[in-house]
Amino acid sequence: MNLSVDQYLTWLVVTTGLLSSLSVLVRRHKSDADVLFAIFCGSVSMAMLRPSMVDQPGWLLWVVTLGGCATCNMYWLFSRALFRGAGGVQRVHVAVALSIATLIMAYRVAEGVNSGSVNDWTAVLGAFLTMASSAVLVLAFIEALRGWSAEMPMAEKQLRIIFMLVFGTCVLVGTISGALAEAASESGLLRHTIACACALLVLLFTHYALHIRRQHPLSSAAAVETSKPTSRHATPEDLSLASAIRYQLEVRQVFREPELKVADLAERLNSAEHKVSRVITQVLGERNFNQMNNRYRIAHARQLLEAANSTQSVLDISLDCGFASLGPFNRAFKAAMGCTPSAYRLKKRESYRLDVSNLEPS
Repeated sequence: MNLSVDQYLTWLVVTTGLLSSLSVLVRRHKSDADVLFAIFCGSVSMAMLRPSMVDQPGWLLWVVTLGGCATCNMYWLFSRALFRGAGGVQRVHVAVALSIATLIMAYRVAEGVNSGSVNDWTAVLGAFLTMASSAVLVLAFIEALRGWSAEMPMAEKQLRIIFMLVFGTCVLVGTISGALAEAASESGLLRHTIACACALLVLLFTHYALHIRRQHPLSSAAAVETSKPTSRHATPEDLSLASAIRYQLEVRQVFREPELKVADLAERLNSAEHKVSRVITQVLGERNFNQMNNRYRIAHARQLLEAANSTQSVLDISLDCGFASLGPFNRAFKAAMGCTPSAYRLKKRESYRLDVSNLEPS
């Protein structure tokens, strides 16, 4: 059977999407970004398959339609998880994504009731859907710009630049081709072909992005900054001091000093100790200085423990992160992560070996 270019691309995207989803779901240890990408892959497959299902039984068409409601909205959630890490996706974000999915389904139902013709209700739903989809696509793009700084590791900068180039190009090409195709005699076919090509590129690139993220987890600075909002009632002086505290921790990495106390930090900042303590609790949202300091230490320790080729002992890592001895490090790490540093390293290395074995040709 000879397939047209459109049919070939459709089945290539569907197959790639389903296999991608399966490959992520079988991983033993999955991050939020992994799970969201798996959902996105399955939904893209259903969305690309839908135009060829019009002659199938009604129930099957609606199953495929429902499955295709988590595309742009789900990729927005994925981008938050990719660039913000754990805690980057909250209930409110999931609620927004589900609202857009509901809007997509309502639009498809309106289309089905009117046999594909456009009436006032369908036009209104279509306008809202276009606006909502455009908004989350822009938000997904902006995620790559969030937290950009000169001190950011080169690997992180490269990942974000490539993300913006690939994702931005695909969205731009899809939008322009959709507008131009309206005037063509085979607008639907042309639009679908270009959409398939863009979807395939996004799927392949996202595999690469996840691979890079596993090799280069988010820095401790990014993880802590995401989890701690700034007080709305902070004065300009408080905000300036909060920024200076973050600089000392995120750039200078003073948390690696084993005997660091809030008085030492205050002296570095040429500020009163009570002011620094107040900003830490009321502006940065930490319980106290020690809790904040340990948060950075544990985040840094996780990076060192996750390094696949690291030969550092757990004791060396504890000292490198600012702990005076192994005992306090073990207790603090277990309280934060639910397991000892040794168990955490073993789990990550087993996951890494599984990833490598899955990539090797059979």
